[in-house]
Amino acid sequence: MKKTIIISSGGATMRYKNELANICKNSDISTFAFSSGFMFCVNELNIYPDYFAFIDPNSAMPALEHIYKNKEKIHTKIILLDPIHTNLNYDDFIKWYGTTPVGRGNFGGWNRFQFLVKNVIQLGLTKQLKCYTLKHIYNNPIQYPNFTNIDLVKKDFNLRFNQKQLIIKNQLDPSFNEDKLTSVVLPILEKLNIYNISLIGFDCQGGRYVSNLGDKYQMSKHPEQKDIKSDKDHVLLTSANRGLEEAKISITKYLPLWLNLNKFKITNLVENEYTFLKKYIPYQSIKNLSK
Repeated sequence: MKKTIIISSGGATMRYKNELANICKNSDISTFAFSSGFMFCVNELNIYPDYFAFIDPNSAMPALEHIYKNKEKIHTKIILLDPIHTNLNYDDFIKWYGTTPVGRGNFGGWNRFQFLVKNVIQLGLTKQLKCYTLKHIYNNPIQYPNFTNIDLVKKDFNLRFNQKQLIIKNQLDPSFNEDKLTSVVLPILEKLNIYNISLIGFDCQGGRYVSNLGDKYQMSKHPEQKDIKSDKDHVLLTSANRGLEEAKISITKYLPLWLNLNKFKITNLVENEYTFLKKYIPYQSIKNLSK
């Protein structure tokens, strides 16, 4: 089974970028970038990942703009969640998932996002996955009769895997910053039948690889980004740790449920001293991936 490296935006990606750049040249290894992980691959590894997925358009807009401007040389398979990314206006996106700075005008706003999504679809670069969200299921029970009296958050968690559609999010509190590994990435990988994986950038410490927004966009929820002193379009911001304590709570609760499925063979490419995942996932050296 081919190994797939799952690259997110956590600060550990920069710590290991030289080793990653070397191993990603191996034809026996595929790469799956989540969120700002796409621009990390482009800027720091000088590669285009085999797959690219996201949930919040705000983290995807720089990647989608890059793809639009460089479409002739990109063969990345872009994972779109239908209808969240493909068919909703912004008001309906909120009802399905939640708010996003793109809806408030960041990166050209919602109309620009929809334009870029239509463009990558027309280019034939996408794989669209039908999805539900817990938020929409529980707020619209009449539309989901199959889930009547079903507790997808706790005791009936495993029933979500009996659906053709993947189910996004683990819990119902919209203000809670749940981790993206268990709430988005693993559900996507499960539907893609990608099970032999190694993680990097999901470690809940060390900051984030983020867009350098300058003074161009609203940054009320990320005030630390105003302090970036760089002319690069993306940087490692070690102070960007908002929501990580909540993400740890989410991982503690839900990652064991995923591991108990015994579907995934998972290692983490970050040494134990730099990751919260050490409690659940064994470390594997990047150099050993090709052995």
